Parts: sequence; C-alpha cells; structure tokens
Amino acid sequence: MDDYNNRLNKLHSTLDILLKEYDRLPDAAYQVFSIEAEIRSFELRKDRLNLTFSHLNCSLCKQQITEEDEAVRLGLRGTFLICPRCIRTINQVKGTSELEEQIGLKSPGTIKQDCEGPLKPLQAECLVRKSEKCWLVHDVVSDLFYRVGRRRHNLLHSWIDELSERLNMLQDQKQLLEEIRSFIPDYHTQIYSLQYQIQDLQSKLDRIKGGKLPYRCSQCGVWIKEGGNPTFFGTYTICSNCKEVVSNVMTTSEAEKKHGLTAGTIRRDNSRGLLDKYKKHGLFRLSGKIWLVHDVVILDKYKELKGEEVPVTKRSEIPSDLAQRSASIFNRIMEGKRG
Repeated sequence: MDDYNNRLNKLHSTLDILLKEYDRLPDAAYQVFSIEAEIRSFELRKDRLNLTFSHLNCSLCKQQITEEDEAVRLGLRGTFLICPRCIRTINQVKGTSELEEQIGLKSPGTIKQDCEGPLKPLQAECLVRKSEKCWLVHDVVSDLFYRVGRRRHNLLHSWIDELSERLNMLQDQKQLLEEIRSFIPDYHTQIYSLQYQIQDLQSKLDRIKGGKLPYRCSQCGVWIKEGGNPTFFGTYTICSNCKEVVSNVMTTSEAEKKHGLTAGTIRRDNSRGLLDKYKKHGLFRLSGKIWLVHDVVILDKYKELKGEEVPVTKRSEIPSDLAQRSASIFNRIMEGKRG
C-alpha cells in the first residue's frame, strides 16, 4: 500500500507541474489526460486492495454504503437509503437566481438567458434543465463556464474532439500534397512531417478510445463501466446514475404534475410543517424564491417508496450467547407443550 501511495504522490506532483506549464506544453490537454489516466489506474488498483464488504447499497446510485457513511433512511421501515454522495449531488442543483448570487453575477437573469444559448450543450447531461417555467442548473456550471470568463469552448468541443479535427485536417493536407506533388519542390519532407503527425495523433486517439483506460465520475467517484467514452467538459464527467439523480430534482409545480397531485399540495403541506424532515438533508429546500424537491420526497410522502430489504442475518452470524438463550427459551416452550 505504501508503494501505491508513493507512486500516486509522484504522479500528482507531475500533474501539478503540467498544469503550471499548461500554456507552454504542446498537446497539453492530452499530456494532462495521460497523467490523470495513470492516476486513476493506480487509484483503481488501490481501491481493489481496500475492498470493504457491505450489504447496504444506496437506492439511488447503487454504490455500497459503509459504516462511516451517514445514510438518509426513507420509505417503508427505512429501507430506502440515500448515501452522502447523492445528497451532495442533489444539493448542488440550484435555481438560476441562487447560482447568480453564489458566483456574484451583477446582472440578474444572465444565467436564465444563457440556458437557451451557450449552456445548451449541458442539457443533454442534465446539468441544465427546465422545470416548468424555471431553469435548474448544477453547481459545476459555474466552474465550467462562468469562472473561466464565460468561454463556450469547453462546452462545444472537448479536447478529444479537437484531436480528431486536427487529425482530419492533417489527413486532408497530406492528400492534397500527394495530388499536387509534382509542383512542390520539397514534397518528400512535407509528406514525412505530415505522416509523423498523423501517426502521433492517431495513436493518441486510439489510446483514448480503446476502452482500456479507467474513467471515474466526478460527482460520486464511481468507476464508469458504461461502454464508450464518457462526455468530458474540461476534466469533469458524470455517470448515468448521477444524471438521473440530478434530473429528478424539480420545482414543486413539476412534481405535482408528474405525480398527479393537486396544485399547491406541496406548499400547503410545507406551511403545516409536514415536510420538515426532508429539509435538513436538502431533499426539499428553498433556492432563491423557488422550492426544489427531489422525486423521492414525493414518493415517500404521497406514494410508496420501497427500498431493498436488508438481508436476514445468517444463523452463523448470530452471537453465541444470544443463540444459546434463544435455544433455551425454545426448549422450555417445547417442554411446556409436551406437558
């Protein structure tokens, strides 16, 4: 384990150097990605050595819940469990006015306008979505877009797309040179240069798309096992479970329509204090002037929310003194019946 930790420390030091010299490095994005991929590889091996068994899983993200996790219990007999990672993800979904205040935007309504404009690519990943008349935005949008000067570049094209475009451009240039080679004095030199660049880019893309590199969700930390490459926005990516968690945060009016509740039901019950138990975990909270609620609150309060039953303890796992007392009681009962 010490060897893994030492190696990880060295990789993180290298990553810090690359990030510091990012603007001076050729193919900086790929260099950073390569180190990060190696870090993830070592983290995956380390996680395999630190496997802990738990018979409890989060009902939302399906990850294990350990003894250190303070899970939220809902549903029938508290069998619907929500891990701290999903609670954090739910609380990161905000209304536009709350996010504007958080990042200090001086022009109210800016984010609302951007949702239909430069932020539109994030809708497919549920990081931006419309809930009735309100736009809901995930907290990461501030890092991806606003804190970098509202640059659309990272949202429209990932650096992987840029590598592919460069490869296509070089291949077109090589084809053109071959067509007019009789007019180019130093044809061979240029062709060799283009061929080398094409091979270099092709090998990088093959490595990225080869399916052998580990990817990790930036939200919950789970290792992504879905086929293909995840969507990258800068260094941020999100798994399908977290997308579903985010998409189920909604305004009260959308929740009422979705579940066939009378309009105003949630606000009425909130004024009566019937939803207070959900507020302390952020499953039901005020964002700016709008109330946001996660789908599990509606299912738990107004429908039926079922979780997985905890497996029955095996006989071999029952403490010996408890087993002896149970056997003694059972024997006395049987003797009484025979008497």
